[in-house]
Amino acid sequence: MAPLSTVQPSAVEPYLVDVDRRAPHPLGRRVDDQRVNARAGRTGCRIVDLPRVADPRGNLTFVEGDQHIPFPIARVYYLYDVPGGTSRGGHAHKQLEALIIAATGSFDVSVDDGVHQERFFLNRSYHGLYVPRMTWRELDNFSSGGVCLVLASAVYEEDDYVRDHGEFLAAAHAERAEQDAA
Repeated sequence: MAPLSTVQPSAVEPYLVDVDRRAPHPLGRRVDDQRVNARAGRTGCRIVDLPRVADPRGNLTFVEGDQHIPFPIARVYYLYDVPGGTSRGGHAHKQLEALIIAATGSFDVSVDDGVHQERFFLNRSYHGLYVPRMTWRELDNFSSGGVCLVLASAVYEEDDYVRDHGEFLAAAHAERAEQDAA
């Protein structure tokens, strides 16, 4: 049996890509996704490099709460069979934090903290997008067979959701004003 080894992520990684700089490739891959050295955006969202264990029998990636991500994992769910042209998400959480992973395929995640908006392209199962509390998120452009895995800091509570973008903006601005006054 071949020994297991940990593979360090390369310098060429998916991250924040201006959607206007992308063009669809005939085979569904985006050929002009430019990788950048920055690892975190203005919204507080950031790419998290997850451990990779290489093995000729198949690679393994794992996530441990409070170790690889800044919260304990209370819930795991995944989105799949997302029809082309549709989006998921379209909400924020008052308290919940999340790590979003493209377990298979690819998709875009648009985030908004009430001031800044960013768009992340996820296409590697060993990278996750950390989304802090009070961050609006929308997922779209799912590739065929794409699976979105989400690790959440809390169990489902409908009261934690903000589903109206206008209400979210008002709450985010009020929270920011309160922080600035402190």
